[in-house]
Amino acid sequence: MNSWNEGYFTDSTYTYGYYRELSPNFMRWCLLLNGILAPEITEESCHCELGFGQGVAANIHAAATPGKFFGTDFNPSHAITANELAEASGADAKFFEDSFEEFSKRDDLPQFDSISLHGIWSWVSAENRRHIMEFARRHLKSGGMLYNSYNCLPGWAPIAPLRELLAMYDKYSGKGGAAKGRISEALKFVEEMLAANPAYLNLAPNFAKTFEVLKKNNPDYLAHEYLNLDWDLMYFTDVAEIAQQAKLNFAATAIPIEIVEKLNISEPAIEFLRKIENPIVKEQARDYFINRQFRKDIFVRGIRKINSVERLDKILEMRYVLLSPADNVPLKFKTTGGDVKLSEEIYRPILEFLQEDNYRPKNFAEYLKRNPAQDSKGILEAIIILVNNNNIMPCQSEVAVNLVKKSCDKLNAHICERAKFEDAINFLVSPLTGLGVAVTRFQQLFLSQYRAGDKTSDKLAASAWKIISRQGQRLIHEGKTLQTPEENLAHMEKLTDDFLKTQLPIFKALLI
Repeated sequence: MNSWNEGYFTDSTYTYGYYRELSPNFMRWCLLLNGILAPEITEESCHCELGFGQGVAANIHAAATPGKFFGTDFNPSHAITANELAEASGADAKFFEDSFEEFSKRDDLPQFDSISLHGIWSWVSAENRRHIMEFARRHLKSGGMLYNSYNCLPGWAPIAPLRELLAMYDKYSGKGGAAKGRISEALKFVEEMLAANPAYLNLAPNFAKTFEVLKKNNPDYLAHEYLNLDWDLMYFTDVAEIAQQAKLNFAATAIPIEIVEKLNISEPAIEFLRKIENPIVKEQARDYFINRQFRKDIFVRGIRKINSVERLDKILEMRYVLLSPADNVPLKFKTTGGDVKLSEEIYRPILEFLQEDNYRPKNFAEYLKRNPAQDSKGILEAIIILVNNNNIMPCQSEVAVNLVKKSCDKLNAHICERAKFEDAINFLVSPLTGLGVAVTRFQQLFLSQYRAGDKTSDKLAASAWKIISRQGQRLIHEGKTLQTPEENLAHMEKLTDDFLKTQLPIFKALLI
């Protein structure tokens, strides 16, 4: 008989990850990109995250989004961490350690504008998936959004046996103990098996390569992903049918660039998909062309479509903020369709426009007024690509920013304080975007000391070095551990100099 964890791996806590797709603001923008309106986010809005892990994303979004936040994760350690972060921010957030069944039966929960779950669906039992959908059926408002990410077929089909091998070994031959030891034993078993050259490798030539990449991951992550008793692969159509039982219709993926089909699939594939009228069939067929392994889906209870002109106007009128210096934004990147090289003539002026006036957020309606010869549809494509690549982000309204600024400041101060003792949460929250921003431990230390009055490079370096040296820690530069205080201080000054010149102006623009 299973214990309270119902076969889910709980021997170690989950990683301190952050996923922008869980944000109500980001979900709304992805829907708008697909010509769908979602309810406005106000102080009366309510949001929920199921299976929130350490609660980093849930708390970032609770601090940065007007309204109330709720969530559950049946690992008590996760609930403790999440509620500590909520207390630190002062946001209106409540996190529970209920199972999905217990949570779905609560009578003290509101109707939600959004419900989100990341990396949960594939790793829980069929019964728990029913509880999740029953929860959405009962608690999601009309017009509300549900985000669900999951492993999927056909992309996983050739390598699914790898997970089965790891889980099988751990279940039947594993010696138990801590996560690191358990996953290490299972990996060693598979490594020895592959060395014996099983015939399956002839059928799946990428199997061994996938295994080599997998071994490099964090042991806690691998344990949570691969050692659960439940791990079900589904086609998109399977999930869409289950969602329809809760009156939820597939609306969009939370991967913006997928709307620019020419960057993801070939012209013959585009032509083939254009002939398919049914949206569910079309979406499933697209997974075959992409060979998709992981989906990021947004479902809606009641779709409100707008026409293409209104959609374009709304996207162009929103403010956007640049997340790195214009010169640092790469114009080459990879998609499922191959390598992409963006036009210098089109993209550099856009990036420089967003960098003007110390990265002040701006809308593209203003850009088009300055550059009337520019094509608005081309600008729209640029926005999509730059948001997809996390180079720029849409901003909240000024009203929303003012509502959440205090809770964001308090959460950021708490995370920066923790950085003095551990390198765990590498994100801070921006009230401007309503999203998390990747910020290293040292950047957090510099921010904290800057606010405390250390405004120069040498003072910031000395303060940061004092903090880490007390704990017996040293800097690493070009793979070499720096030994003497002089070496460490000299390199720390280079880091603080870069922080003051390059990163601080962006953090100020993001209101961090």
